[in-house]
Amino acid sequence: MKSLLGIDIGGTKLGLGLGDENGNIFSSRYRDNRDTSPDEVLPWIVAEAKSLAAENNLTLDDIEAFGISAPFPADAVRGIMTRPSNNPKWHNVPILDYLKQHLAIDGCFENDANCAALAEWYFGAARGCSDFIYLTWSTGIGGGIIANDRLLRGGKLLSAGELGHICLQLGGRQCVCGMQGCYEAYCGGKAVAMRVQSEVADKPDCFIMREVSGDVSKIDMRVIEAAVRANDEYALKLWDEITTRHAQALGLFINSFNPEKIVLGTMAWAIGDLLVKPVLEKLPAFCWRELLDACDIVYSGLRREISSYAGIAAALNYVREKSK
Repeated sequence: MKSLLGIDIGGTKLGLGLGDENGNIFSSRYRDNRDTSPDEVLPWIVAEAKSLAAENNLTLDDIEAFGISAPFPADAVRGIMTRPSNNPKWHNVPILDYLKQHLAIDGCFENDANCAALAEWYFGAARGCSDFIYLTWSTGIGGGIIANDRLLRGGKLLSAGELGHICLQLGGRQCVCGMQGCYEAYCGGKAVAMRVQSEVADKPDCFIMREVSGDVSKIDMRVIEAAVRANDEYALKLWDEITTRHAQALGLFINSFNPEKIVLGTMAWAIGDLLVKPVLEKLPAFCWRELLDACDIVYSGLRREISSYAGIAAALNYVREKSK
């Protein structure tokens, strides 16, 4: 197989990587992507792709395919970035067609959480699995599902795997997606931080407010984690609720999909047992014991490097699906 080009579009950073099907990354490029315009960034992607190829004594003809890892909501069928929340100027950008035309390479457009799942499948903790779920516990909650050796995309919108937006509580906490009671509204890093900011703002003597010197805008998951480790009463109660909601969601996924593995990303491996151990302890209350016993729950194998592999994994999967 020829080389593969990965393009990872994040809210704050954009990355390009050139690699192969064995997970070797030859070269990479990064740039800031905050408050950018597609008119500025798309030509940069084309120029840097050519530069990466030349750097490795290749031409664009030596690249089999490219894969775009992009945030949703989007028009996945046509490869259009419709309204990514962290890139306000990127509205209705036909990025897939643009890159096909200007690179003269075939390629694909995938949800970033799906790309992370593909990266773990091809290069990380889920190699050899036919059925597994990847979950990112980060600013939001994202998911990707591999079922019977295929990425699960769903029907006309190709948007299966929005696992952060299953409803855990009817009429529950408001989610940024517009629904109430979403998994992300209870466990996403941004949602939790905003909740804590509102709940401790009038408690200047509590641990968290002292930790941020009274500036509620500085409250994030790292501050909350520190409060839990310090056995702060408020933080411990909140942590109990968060870990219960995680267990509730994982139980739903296990009973629904019967996965061989669930691979946990981001906050799971960054915080470790403080977060994951109570989730596992509570999990038997939310799913069948037989299915739980048949499911390995593990940390991401790629961890901080997953974004470097995401677009390349999408390109690899695109090539393999085309060949079947």
